[in-house]
Amino acid sequence: MSASSSSVSTADLAESVRQIIATVLLVEPDRLRPDSALIAELGAEPIDFLDLVFRLEEALGKTISVSHWQQFLDKRFMGRSPSWAITVDWVQEFTEEQARNGTGADASD
Repeated sequence: MSASSSSVSTADLAESVRQIIATVLLVEPDRLRPDSALIAELGAEPIDFLDLVFRLEEALGKTISVSHWQQFLDKRFMGRSPSWAITVDWVQEFTEEQARNGTGADASD
């Protein structure tokens, strides 16, 4: 789905994010709950998050800087949950934010 954010509904975006996560982590989409922890429950590894960002870029049809993903996580963690607690909801929130905010600087950041 390489459509602009203006033509992508929230429901379509949510389903795309679920499908992308399922594809990257090699799990069935029906295993994914909003609070599923990608690392602790689904076995995600650091390289999976790079793959995830690249696939989100394709779905949104825009560049997403990897540093934007890191900044998003830094804001979410601020003395709270460890990185193994990254959830499906967090990825959804990040994707919606990227869809609203326009293009990132450089996908290799």
